[in-house]
Amino acid sequence: MPNESFEELLKRDAQREKDGFKKKIRIRRILSGSDKVIAIPFVVEEKLIHGNFEPTGEHGLDEAGHGEGEVGDIIGEIPLSESGEDGDGDEKIENEEPKAGEGEGEHGIETEAYQLGKELSEELKLPDLRDKGKKVPTDEYVYDLTDRHKGSGQFLDKKATLISVVKSNIALGRIDKHNIDTTKLVVGPQDKIYRILSKERVWKSQAVVFFLRDYSGSMEGDPTKAILSQHLMIYSWLLFQFKRLVIPRFFVHDFEAEEVSVEAYFTKTTNGGTFIPSVYQEVNRVVEKNNLARDYNIYVFQGTDGDDGDDGEEAIPEIEKILSYVNRMGVSVLKSFRHLELKQETQFEQYIKAGNFTDRKDVFRMHLMSDNNVTDENNKQAVRALVAED
Repeated sequence: MPNESFEELLKRDAQREKDGFKKKIRIRRILSGSDKVIAIPFVVEEKLIHGNFEPTGEHGLDEAGHGEGEVGDIIGEIPLSESGEDGDGDEKIENEEPKAGEGEGEHGIETEAYQLGKELSEELKLPDLRDKGKKVPTDEYVYDLTDRHKGSGQFLDKKATLISVVKSNIALGRIDKHNIDTTKLVVGPQDKIYRILSKERVWKSQAVVFFLRDYSGSMEGDPTKAILSQHLMIYSWLLFQFKRLVIPRFFVHDFEAEEVSVEAYFTKTTNGGTFIPSVYQEVNRVVEKNNLARDYNIYVFQGTDGDDGDDGEEAIPEIEKILSYVNRMGVSVLKSFRHLELKQETQFEQYIKAGNFTDRKDVFRMHLMSDNNVTDENNKQAVRALVAED
């Protein structure tokens, strides 16, 4: 009865149930906004089962799937594992810092950093990032017209329907390839293919960012303040880019390198001499041991005054390793007044030039600034230079 209202169809469907048949009309509810629910009706068609079927349960009932609820109903949900891999919850990253926003008292800080990253992206026109690592499933879902259903649904897929109609008419011998008459095509109910709403898990990219700080004695004062300010801005930008799926790792070094907590990274005082390759070795060790390059977008940002006890013999091979897997390595060099006055290159600049790293702008950036002219504006310009695309 084509002129029946929806309410009349529901009544007729209820009568079917009273007569011993299953209902055909189902109601799917989806959330639209914070306080609005949309009810979408759809029809469940009978399915033909081909082949033999032997009941396995008691009294001839098949025990599998026997019970209350409809096929496809969600009976429970399990939170994703820490590592982002289903069924692989024991896999941990060595000494992994908590993800931004996790832990008591951190959410407010993380939200502020995210907002800062958004503002910096707009103010400095920082680039949107291109993902290299694989995407991981999250606990977020969206509803989209992705699944297909023959005979009924919310949205007719015209292309798929046309293909189905042509195949059916070829099988029936109703198409003459030399004289195609579309008015003679037969369109059956099962030729109509619809897209129906489906619950889809949201997949997102994730990143690990290594922050490296030279805390040798020559970095005391403004140079350290500049590096910390720049690294905070870069971290905020990455939080915004990766929708908070960023794991920060913090390393400090003088002659030796060590991984430290975020609190220690921003408070640890200067100390000792300088051997930059020590921190590169630690980063490469962590990445290789945990196979991070397989699953993560990796970033390395370093701050130093450029003085080094190495002439590049150990640093150059380690930098080559880093550049083989990172999305970007950015180094901010706070040059001393002595180097600027004498127009001298630091030891770091010399072996960076020897390794031809400045020619690899797609993955490596170096920014030079004076250690006696540290301002907010200069720090912002340093960040732009380290992460910009050109």
